[in-house]
Amino acid sequence: MILITGGSASGKSAFAEKLLAERAGGKKTYLATMAASGEEAHRRISRHRLQREGLGYTTIECPARIASVIGQCEEAVLLEDLGNLTANEMFPAEGFREEVAEQIAGELFQLDDACRVLIVVTNEVFSDTGNYSLQTRQYIRELGRLNCFAASRAREVWEVICGIPVRRK
Repeated sequence: MILITGGSASGKSAFAEKLLAERAGGKKTYLATMAASGEEAHRRISRHRLQREGLGYTTIECPARIASVIGQCEEAVLLEDLGNLTANEMFPAEGFREEVAEQIAGELFQLDDACRVLIVVTNEVFSDTGNYSLQTRQYIRELGRLNCFAASRAREVWEVICGIPVRRK
């Protein structure tokens, strides 16, 4: 597993796609976790699909429970991203779930075992000192825990800052 983190619009997705192209050597799966809720989300999903067009990806839309699609993935996978996945798992239609990091990490590790190359994109949301609601603070905590689980398992960790990838592990 290779973990790539960075702030919003830092270039982490472009770096992840470049890295996967270099290391995949064949068919690639783009495991997209953004839930298609609202007009802005639909625009972003459409833009991302256009960006990947012709790059050899099979896209699987899976906003939650990634273990359910492991059998459909190629041996090289880009999972985009843990921030969306965590939010989708914590805030499902049926109600708030407080602790999801262990469940997501377990499924992520199953995916890692099933792939030859797994690149996981996550978000750096921990520097802001905003006055957030309790549920938002819990989301930030769970994403932080999940990032730690993923980083401990990953053989490489990269942080992308202003479009510049910096290897951290």
